[in-house]
Amino acid sequence: MPEVHKLCCHCGEIELEVSHELGRLVECNCSTCARSGFLHWKVPVEAVRLLTQKRRLSVYLWRDVDGGHHFCPTCGTAIFRTGYRDRISINARCLVGVDVFALEVERLDGRNEMPPGPTI
Repeated sequence: MPEVHKLCCHCGEIELEVSHELGRLVECNCSTCARSGFLHWKVPVEAVRLLTQKRRLSVYLWRDVDGGHHFCPTCGTAIFRTGYRDRISINARCLVGVDVFALEVERLDGRNEMPPGPTI
């Protein structure tokens, strides 16, 4: 039976459950992660269950239309990111009752390793 982890935004309006073992966490320094402090925990799509209504989520689309940064429209907390095909990147900083300082975190140099996004 997989572990079940609860996540929520700062104000509690958005809640998720993830049925998956807490594993590899990645901190990235790309332009969006550096600003939001997002701490990636990529899990299978089927492991994630939204506990609150979808209409309460806001999304910021940047690189493409099938992947977005989903966040709470009330407090602005980034909860998860889509666009990884069969996986969702969960913001581990939103895990309820988990001290992320006690977990092992890898670093990704997204600033230099990822191609730049579109410019206008």
